[in-house]
Amino acid sequence: MSNLENLVQKILDDANKKASIIKDEADKVKDEIVNSKLKEANEEKKRLLDRSVREANLAKERVISGAELKARNEVLFEKQKVIERVFKLAGEKLANLDEGRYISFLTETLKGLQLTGEEVLVVPMHMRAKVKKLKLHNNVSDDETVESGFLIKDKGIILNYTFDSLVEHYKEELETEIAGELFKE
Repeated sequence: MSNLENLVQKILDDANKKASIIKDEADKVKDEIVNSKLKEANEEKKRLLDRSVREANLAKERVISGAELKARNEVLFEKQKVIERVFKLAGEKLANLDEGRYISFLTETLKGLQLTGEEVLVVPMHMRAKVKKLKLHNNVSDDETVESGFLIKDKGIILNYTFDSLVEHYKEELETEIAGELFKE
């Protein structure tokens, strides 16, 4: 029996060695698979984190850009209000020109125009007597007045030199220059 036991023992030892070799190989394959999957998982984790960081940065940039745009628009709106106030004050100042400056403006403007003498000159009521007395123009209207500046009417054509009209006319041209002076940076 001892041969039989030795044979059985030898078969068991061989089987154990083979099982150990198979187990070692299985452990190696298992470790390779686990390491491979861990590597893939870490790479996916890195990709997801990188994408999250990019998306967060984009969202942050959009929020900052939106806030900057809103702030810029508010500043521009306030600057435009200041510019409008300047034009309003200019119109008020022109409307309240003293008699000498008004007459000078009227005289210089009329000199630059080619008038026939048939036109009707419409002036502010408080300047009518002075303009008639100076005989700057043949026909000064007794029926019509303007708030400031003057009008020249001739056969359905009106030349508008009212100060509100002049301010409005030069507004677009002067806005940039006024903004440059007011908001030097």
